[in-house]
Amino acid sequence: MTRPPSLQIVPVLIALSLLLLLIGCTATQPGKASSSENCALMRTFHVVNHGWHTGIVVASGDLIRQLPELGKDFSGDDFIELGWGDEGFYRVPQAGVAQALRAVSWSGGSVLHAVQVPGEPGGYFPSDRVVALAVSQDGYQRLLTHLAASFARSPQGAVQMLGPGLYGSSRFYQARGRYSLFNNCNTWVAETVAISGVPMSSTPVLTAEGVMSQVQQASVANGACRLEKPPGTR
Repeated sequence: MTRPPSLQIVPVLIALSLLLLLIGCTATQPGKASSSENCALMRTFHVVNHGWHTGIVVASGDLIRQLPELGKDFSGDDFIELGWGDEGFYRVPQAGVAQALRAVSWSGGSVLHAVQVPGEPGGYFPSDRVVALAVSQDGYQRLLTHLAASFARSPQGAVQMLGPGLYGSSRFYQARGRYSLFNNCNTWVAETVAISGVPMSSTPVLTAEGVMSQVQQASVANGACRLEKPPGTR
């Protein structure tokens, strides 16, 4: 592919730094919590670290009840991971500097990458990259509502499936929101976690490391009730 003339004047270091940030918005295929509160009154979700990119993992049945259309593509058992990012970069497995610069400067649209996660997230992904977070029932419902609202709708009100995802049983969907350098995949995860009631910094979180350091602190400080099988699943 011929590099656009505009890229020829971009300093190499700037281009590489942008590429590394965008790599964080691609997915890689996928490893005793305590609580001071009654775990029976709490709900658990997970944040997974892919190295540069982070995602949110929730019980499949809960998300499908919130967004029944997903039941056409996913089982109601186990879990679903969601990641958000620029469509032009996220959907190209071998995306390079050109796609990275285009995404942060003039993104053409955003997508959600949804992946069926069989069994416990810590068994599907490397366990040292998964953090479980326990929140109230109300906080968990706010999180589900936010996730459902992140899907773009057609004029007829339907979610818009774009095609197969990057690995496993996965799909891409058109998403709401405009991707930029300061509104990226990790920013979306941090905002989603904060909506559930987990304390997060008010400063935009741009990197996976920034997301994971905060959710790990929250997990230690508040405890996490890990449910081996989410309520409502078979």
